[in-house]
Amino acid sequence: MRRSWFALFVAKAGLALVGTKSIAAGEESSTSADERQARRIQARIHAANDLRNDHIEVTVDDGIALLEGTVDSAREITEAQRLAQVDGIVGVISRLRIHRADE
Repeated sequence: MRRSWFALFVAKAGLALVGTKSIAAGEESSTSADERQARRIQARIHAANDLRNDHIEVTVDDGIALLEGTVDSAREITEAQRLAQVDGIVGVISRLRIHRADE
């Protein structure tokens, strides 16, 4: 009887550890997917001739892209938002500002 309880305890502990590992692996893969998407968006923005010299930072969190920085025109804001819409991105938040000549 003692062996049965011990075996049951060990089995439960093993399942708990496996479940924890799966959750941690899921969080890690989500983070790395966000980082890959941010790099992909940043590369697309850098490749766009009109946006190449602008200062745009890209972060992605749970499929939401955040664009921050300055651009030269409203048209460039629209272009950056369009380029941020890649596979896996469910939304784009733009905190881009138009750089004024006197700044």
